[in-house]
Amino acid sequence: MRRRTTLGGLGAMVLLELTGTRRAMADSIDTKGNHMIIVTVEVEFENDGIHEKRDAIKAMDEATAMEEGCIAYKSSFDATNPRILRIYEMWESMDALVPHFKTRHMAEFQAALSGLAAKGMDAKVYEVARELPFPN
Repeated sequence: MRRRTTLGGLGAMVLLELTGTRRAMADSIDTKGNHMIIVTVEVEFENDGIHEKRDAIKAMDEATAMEEGCIAYKSSFDATNPRILRIYEMWESMDALVPHFKTRHMAEFQAALSGLAAKGMDAKVYEVARELPFPN
C-alpha cells in the first residue's frame, strides 16, 4: 500500500484507478465483450475505526450483490492485521462494473466511511478471458 489518504470516497478512488491515470490502458479493454472483470481492493486504516462501520460494509455487500451484472461482491478483514479491509468483486463485464460507482449504496457507503484515515489503498482491475479448472 503506497499512499496515505483520507477515505472520503473509496469508490471514487477505485473509479480513478479505472478512469484516471489508467484510462489509456482501460481504453484498450473490450468493454463490450464477454470478459469477466475481477476487482480487488485493499485498504489499511490508521486505526480500528473501520470496525465501527461493519453495518455500512454489510449493507454495501448486500446491495452490490443485487446489482445487474454483479457475480460476487465480498468484504473481509485481514486475519493478521484487522485494520486491513479487503473487497473482492466479480462482474460480468466492464459495462456492468462502471455504473456501480454511481449507485445510491455507493454514495451511502462513501458517506459512512468519510473521515476515516487510511494509510493507503491498493485497487486492481483484472480482465479475465476464461476460468480454468482448479489444479488438484
